[in-house]
Amino acid sequence: MIRACLSFLLASTLFAQARCATFTIAYFDTPPNAQAAIEHAAGIWGGILVSDVPIKVTVQWLAMGGNALGVTFPNGRKDFASAPVPATWYATALANSIAGTELNPGEDDINVYLNASTNWYYGTDGNTPAGQYDLVSVALHEFCHGIGFVGLAKKVGSEGSFGLLQPSDFAPLITTFPWPQQDTLPGIFDRFLRAPTLELLVDVPNPSTPLGSFFTCNQLRWSGSFGLVGSGGADIRIYSPATFALGSSCVHLNETTYPAGNANELMTPFSSAGHANHWPGPICIGILQDIGWVIAPDVAIDEIPGSEGWTLYPNPASHQLHLSGVPGISGARCEVIDRAGRVVASHVGEPTVDVSSIEPGSYLLRVVSSDRIIQRAFVKI
Repeated sequence: MIRACLSFLLASTLFAQARCATFTIAYFDTPPNAQAAIEHAAGIWGGILVSDVPIKVTVQWLAMGGNALGVTFPNGRKDFASAPVPATWYATALANSIAGTELNPGEDDINVYLNASTNWYYGTDGNTPAGQYDLVSVALHEFCHGIGFVGLAKKVGSEGSFGLLQPSDFAPLITTFPWPQQDTLPGIFDRFLRAPTLELLVDVPNPSTPLGSFFTCNQLRWSGSFGLVGSGGADIRIYSPATFALGSSCVHLNETTYPAGNANELMTPFSSAGHANHWPGPICIGILQDIGWVIAPDVAIDEIPGSEGWTLYPNPASHQLHLSGVPGISGARCEVIDRAGRVVASHVGEPTVDVSSIEPGSYLLRVVSSDRIIQRAFVKI
């Protein structure tokens, strides 16, 4: 059925004032046992995300028909005072976290619709019986869309677009907040989608037929550096089947690449009865970092295999990065990669990389030698 940290110890005081995210949830027609499962899912996200601004959610329980388990609408903001990328939509839960203040007073951040016709399992232990769908897993999935694992892709005929979604596209479901006029602008999630030609989709004319072709190429990739750390350096496949499905295409991980049982299955478009997953997985956590979330310092993403035993210091760095413990490093190529997947600095030779000229922020250092690739994230201050 369809279902619509790598931590940096910058300083002990950096996270001291930051708080784990909290969710305030208003329920409509939602059974008490379902509420308990949903609260459990919110608590899992609360232990992963850092935000000083409570995340406001409404959950509507209704018979939706069809195969949909859930549908989620995130509220959005663009060009707020501290927005990292201009002319780009952010889910308000993320925008509020970045801004450190509530940008949408009086409005919900997330509207979640859950299908009351589904044969749900309401337990929180993950022991889902055959034939039932685990509500905690589905709520985790839907909340993830609400906090920003979502884009603004749409395809009509052969023409693809970002930022042309309309309320009528999702009728009869509606939002509790005013539908934003998206002005053909992408979401921050969309900015990391890469075509098989290695072209970022936001660099393709919008709207256009070529953009629509990429939406259904079955080969979309994620370009963000933290997601790639979470994948161990492997390509991250984004769901982009030959037939475009609004609400599924371009906003999920690829189902066949991350099937049931894979650590990264939570954010694929399909859920299996009799199965549960109560953790988003390293790729999802990395993607959330790519789009701007701060992840709790005790949530880790595994480094790419082969990076054990080598050291990158200082981290954070202001002028130079030094590497040690890497045999054959003197002949390797070192690349500094930004959040959009672009190489912003490179060096061949000695194990010292000059980062003085790049902007402050989070980056990935990739070391490419004749027989391996290793990489590690760092912060430029």
